[in-house]
Amino acid sequence: MCPPPPSAQGETLAVASLADEIAYRLRADILDGRLPFGARLQHEELAARFGVSRTPIREALRQLQALNLVELAPNRGATVRTPSRAELVEVYELRAEMEGFACALACDRASTEDLDHLERTQERLTAAVTSAGRVDDAELDAAVTEANTAFHDLIHQAAANRRLTESIQALQSVFPRDSVWRVIAHDETAMTTMNVTEHQAISAALRARTPEAARKVMRDHVRAAGEILLAHLDDQRFWG
Repeated sequence: MCPPPPSAQGETLAVASLADEIAYRLRADILDGRLPFGARLQHEELAARFGVSRTPIREALRQLQALNLVELAPNRGATVRTPSRAELVEVYELRAEMEGFACALACDRASTEDLDHLERTQERLTAAVTSAGRVDDAELDAAVTEANTAFHDLIHQAAANRRLTESIQALQSVFPRDSVWRVIAHDETAMTTMNVTEHQAISAALRARTPEAARKVMRDHVRAAGEILLAHLDDQRFWG
């Protein structure tokens, strides 16, 4: 069994969905190395830590299972599961190339309405980023994750290649990609660079219908995200 971090006892939950908040906090514990690979997550201990019933605990653990951070097994409960560093490097190498290719395809295949929708989505993401410091971390994480996911999904849809989209989604499911935003949530410059400046460059390349430029800016964007995440996990001795 793995006891909760000492500072976590008696935590107060701030957002409407208890399960979402609990999943966010447990994900933070995993990514920051406080819950290492193989740690057992006991329902009773988590319910006591967060002062809730077992129902939101079960839902939070299911969310973490969907992110490939937790394994749920009959009669064994929940166990922290994470990929190796080599796996994560491979994921980001492939994602960078495939998402760059999708962006190049979208240059030729996206409609004007698609690009307008993309820019409106980016406005929502920019608003979420500028709310940092005025909302709690879980609320910021949810807002940035929703808008960022929508931005990338719109490009994949505009690429109009179902197999490519499915392959990208499979890679994204290996590790929660939006963990990157949590890592830099308190660095205003990094948040603005990654979520605003780089996204605006992607939108501009798509609007200009320049496939090679679009491929490059998207590839560099995904590579940079992977480098930030890996550096953070290395600093936290995430791999043991």
